[in-house]
Amino acid sequence: MQHGEVNSDTWDRLFPYLNGYTSYTILNGDSLFSIALKFQTSISRILYANPDIKSTKIYPGQKIIVPFISVVPTDVRYTYDLLKMNLFALKRIYPFLEIQTIGKSILNKNLYVVRIGKGQKEVFYNASFHANEWITTPVLMKFIENYCLSYVNGSDIYGYQSANLFNSVSLYLLPMVNPDGVDLVTGALSANSNAYVNAKQISR
Repeated sequence: MQHGEVNSDTWDRLFPYLNGYTSYTILNGDSLFSIALKFQTSISRILYANPDIKSTKIYPGQKIIVPFISVVPTDVRYTYDLLKMNLFALKRIYPFLEIQTIGKSILNKNLYVVRIGKGQKEVFYNASFHANEWITTPVLMKFIENYCLSYVNGSDIYGYQSANLFNSVSLYLLPMVNPDGVDLVTGALSANSNAYVNAKQISR
């Protein structure tokens, strides 16, 4: 039924396209190859998203996660809520990601750190240290997504073999140091909200 409103049913239908994956129930005659073909993805991506299954042991009625499109948008104003949505979508698709909360902002938003890799060499990156630099967050988030995808596909990233990087280096990435400021400059905070008033007072 067309009613011009974005209600819960509309969001349910849009959810897979916003998050880059869908939940799928195995049918008679399905194989991982046929599922990958149907959703224009790869068997390796399905296997990494579902570490408890094996390609030779799927059965009708079994529910799996199927990644099928990109997660991180680079053509919108990037807000804290979008960051959270993207982070946990990536975690669902790539379970080897580790996501931790290292503190909270003044407006009580979680500060998330992502770890990729398991090597002894440790490297730290952060983004959106200053609010007007919010564009650095989608850049860093897109790097996380591209790195994960290249690791799953067994390919290179920027001329380096992803598997070697993953095994030798632990990357720690804080995609949004200043979520309050980012939401202020991107318009995610309503000018009439208490959070907006508080943020303006903090900035003085």
